[in-house]
Amino acid sequence: MSSRSSQPLIWTFVALLTAALFASALKWGRITIDLPEPPIQQSQLIDLSFIKIQKPESKSTPRPAPPVIPPKESPVPEPIPEPEPVPELEALAEPEPEPTPPKLDPALVKRQRQAKAAQERELARKRIDEKRRQKLNAQKAETARMKAAAANAAARQRAVSKPSGISQPKPKYPPAARRAGQQGTVTLSFTIGSSGTVISARIAKSSGYTLLDNAALSAIRSWRFKPARNALGEAVSYSYTLPVPFRLR
Repeated sequence: MSSRSSQPLIWTFVALLTAALFASALKWGRITIDLPEPPIQQSQLIDLSFIKIQKPESKSTPRPAPPVIPPKESPVPEPIPEPEPVPELEALAEPEPEPTPPKLDPALVKRQRQAKAAQERELARKRIDEKRRQKLNAQKAETARMKAAAANAAARQRAVSKPSGISQPKPKYPPAARRAGQQGTVTLSFTIGSSGTVISARIAKSSGYTLLDNAALSAIRSWRFKPARNALGEAVSYSYTLPVPFRLR
């Protein structure tokens, strides 16, 4: 009878403990725990008159310890690679000292400089002579060219056939000179161009009278000729010297 009467108390205590654990789990970890359902028992009338009611202890029911939450694992840092060992620089080899050049004989150096200076002077003299020779050759070639051009021009101007007259009216005796009894000979120098006309005329020797000289010049300037020809058959200029007499009759 005593064992049966103690079972409801045990289940009550179990239920309270389960509720406390469930509440603490919701508070601390919010962990859902599926508790098994207690078996359903039939209600019985129990005589509890023999149970002495004890006063509850002053101390409250101890709360169960909260569940231990394992700390989060911190990420393990990657290991820092060790720096590669720097190879020690090889000791620089000290340069070998340059050999000291042998001392030169001052007399030998002087002779070498004199020989070099003489060689340079000889080369300069040769260059000057060459320039003079080239200049003389150029002058000779230019002179020969000018002579050839002059000879060619002279040959072209040299007439092989003299001009022939087409119209040569005689000079008119000036009446004033006739009345004054003036007479004489005028020597004229004139040039017949390639067109057959007189292109220039001058008095080479005067008659002593201006009227007679002017009359002779006027007559000559009006004359017409067939021009002279050179060896190539080209018309060329031709110069004449001609006396023109004035006589009273």
